[in-house]
Amino acid sequence: MTMTLDRQWVGNHLALLQRRPPANVREVLGVLLADTVAIASHARREQVGGTRVDRAMATPQADGCAVWGADYRSTPADAAFLNGCAAEALDFQEVLINPRNNGHAAVVIVPALLALAEQRGIGGERLLRALWVAFAANIRLAEALGRGHRTGTAGFRTTSVVAPIAAALGAAALVSDDEDVALNSVAICASSLSAGLLSSLSPQVGSYSADKDFAVGFAARHAVQALQLAEAGGDGPRQPLTGEHGWLASFGFGTEQPQALLGDALAADLGAYEIKPYPACFGCQSAIRAALMLTERVPLARIDKVRIEVNQGSASSLSTRNIGNSLAARFSLPYAVGSALVRARSGLADFEAAALGDPAVQALMQRVELHASPELSAQQRATGGFPAVVRLFQGDQEIDAQACEGPQHGLDAAGRQALFRAKLGALCPAPLAERLLAVAHEPERAAALLFAASP
Repeated sequence: MTMTLDRQWVGNHLALLQRRPPANVREVLGVLLADTVAIASHARREQVGGTRVDRAMATPQADGCAVWGADYRSTPADAAFLNGCAAEALDFQEVLINPRNNGHAAVVIVPALLALAEQRGIGGERLLRALWVAFAANIRLAEALGRGHRTGTAGFRTTSVVAPIAAALGAAALVSDDEDVALNSVAICASSLSAGLLSSLSPQVGSYSADKDFAVGFAARHAVQALQLAEAGGDGPRQPLTGEHGWLASFGFGTEQPQALLGDALAADLGAYEIKPYPACFGCQSAIRAALMLTERVPLARIDKVRIEVNQGSASSLSTRNIGNSLAARFSLPYAVGSALVRARSGLADFEAAALGDPAVQALMQRVELHASPELSAQQRATGGFPAVVRLFQGDQEIDAQACEGPQHGLDAAGRQALFRAKLGALCPAPLAERLLAVAHEPERAAALLFAASP
C-alpha cells in the first residue's frame, strides 16, 4: 500500500476516533451544532432565501430524516441539501478565522453528518468524534488551499470547495473505521465537486441572489452521496487532493501548500470557528460591534459623517448601497453600520424587507465613507480576522472612534454566552431554544435531543 500524502491526511484524522474529545473541543462542537440547527430552523420557518423553492429538489419520506423547521422528512441526501440551504440563507453562520483561509464549515458538515446519523441511529460519542474529524480536517484543507481560488478573476466559493471534502471524511468516520472507505469517500467528493461561484455577491454586478444557499445545500448533499458511493464500493483516484490535476492543483491558483495537510489533527484549534452574533456577513461583524459600542456614548443627532475602516477586500466587496433585498443588506457595510447606529441594535428584524427602506437608515448610509486600511489589511492577512474601526464626525471634527478586533470584542465569557443565548432565543421558539442550549452544553446528547422530535 502506497502511503500518499492524501492517505496520511485521512489516517491522521481518523485517529481522532480513538480519542475522547477534550472539553474545549466538546464545547465548540456543541455550540456549532446548536447554532447551525437554530439558523436553519428559523430560515425554513420564515421561508428565507433559497428555502422558498428548494423543496422542489427533495422527495418527502415519512420515515426519513428531519428537515429543520419543516413539517416533513426526507432522504438523508435530500435532508442534507435542504438543511444546508437553510443554514446558509440568513448569512448568520459560523466562520473559520485562519490566516491562510476563511469560509464556513458547519453549514455543510452538520447537515450532512446529522442526516446520516439520524438515518443509521448513530449518536453519542461516535457522532461527536466524527464531527471532530470533520471540523479538524476542514482546517487543514483550508490551510493547504489558501485564498487563490477567490482572488483576482477567480471566484470559487470556499464553503463549496473545502467543506464538502471535510464532511465526506467525517461521514466516513461516522459509519466506519475503514481507511479505504474514507479515502474513497474523499476521492469521490473532491473529484466531482459542485464548486460554486461568487458571481452573485458583487457590488459591480449588483446581484444578490439565492444561489449561495443552493451551493451550500449541494455541498452537503454531495458529501452524503460521496460516502454512500464509497460504501457501495465506488472508488476514486489515490491522490485526489495532491495529485496531478487534483484538488489543490485545480483550485490552488498558486497559493496551495500541500504539506499543510499533515498538520497535527489533534492540534487543530476548533476555537477558530467563530459564531456570528449579528445576522450579516462576517466582514461586517466587527464594524457592527464598534457601531453598537459607539451608540452608548454618542447621540445619533451629533453624527454628521461616519468613516468605516476595514481591510481592502471588505471595503470592495461589502460596499454596496443599493439595498434591493435582505441579502444585499447583509453584505453592505454602509447599511449594517448605518442601521446599528440609527437603531442601537443589530438583529434579524433589521435585515428583513420591511426595515430596508427606513428613511433614517438610508439617510445615514449616504454619509458613510468606506476606507481600505493598509494596516487592517495587513492584520487580516496575519490573523485571518476582520478588524474594523468606526469613526464618528460632527462637521469635520472627529468626536469618537471605536476599534474592534472581532464581533465579541471586549466581552468576557459570560458576555459571550449571553450573546449566544440571545441569538438562540431570537431564532427559535422557547422549547427549541432550550433544547439547543442543552445540545450546546452536552453535545454527546445531540442525537437524543434532536432526533426524537424534529427541530
